[in-house]
Amino acid sequence: MEKKILALILIIVLAVPLTAAAQNSNQPADSNVKSKTEAKIVARVNGEKITNQQLAQKTNLNQLLMGINRISPQFVQTLTNTESGQKVLAKYKEQQLESLINNLLLQQQVEQKGISLTQKEKNEIYQKQKKAILERNNLNQEKFLSILKKQGFKTEKEYKQKFVKNPQLKINKLVEKEVVSNLEVSEAEIKQTYQENKKQFTKNGKTQPLEKVKPQIKEMLKQQKRNKKISQYVENLREKAEIEKNI
Repeated sequence: MEKKILALILIIVLAVPLTAAAQNSNQPADSNVKSKTEAKIVARVNGEKITNQQLAQKTNLNQLLMGINRISPQFVQTLTNTESGQKVLAKYKEQQLESLINNLLLQQQVEQKGISLTQKEKNEIYQKQKKAILERNNLNQEKFLSILKKQGFKTEKEYKQKFVKNPQLKINKLVEKEVVSNLEVSEAEIKQTYQENKKQFTKNGKTQPLEKVKPQIKEMLKQQKRNKKISQYVENLREKAEIEKNI
């Protein structure tokens, strides 16, 4: 249970670090080969490099396969030892590279637009995320600190300092400010969605009234619009960018 909770914490604030064993198993023994592997450039985005090491950290294949192996060792064998399996892994790697490219484009926009966070904003974001973690996992402060210490953080302050340095926080502010600040969901849209999806709002043969499910529908439509606008924004950045991929 603690491992599951810890994973949720790290998904929200940080990339989960590779274990020492996973890192070692994925690196060549020869130091020269190792440095060449890490230095290999797999993409350039407006002149900025994405290295093979960054892609390896993003894909995290060792940890992914170990997780799958706990559920189905046979499936891992299929993935790693068959041509079709190798194609699946290659496709996954391509998707992770695309994600890195998109994120780098957003980081570049953060720099160009001078997006920054005040200390007050950092504190508010941290407290909001911490509250969500505690509520979602039914944790108290003592249990929360215990989990952090098992992950290697001596104090919550140390954890918070790492949290607020996460570049994703500035990207989130960019998205909120430049992309999704004016999202609105009309009553007509809510009613139409309700009418078209009444089966989803039916329990024990009885359809729930619109007023009861309106907040749920509104949030769903808002999230759909948000995702669409972000995708369009990133696509526009890609169209204007110079992107070179080497895999």
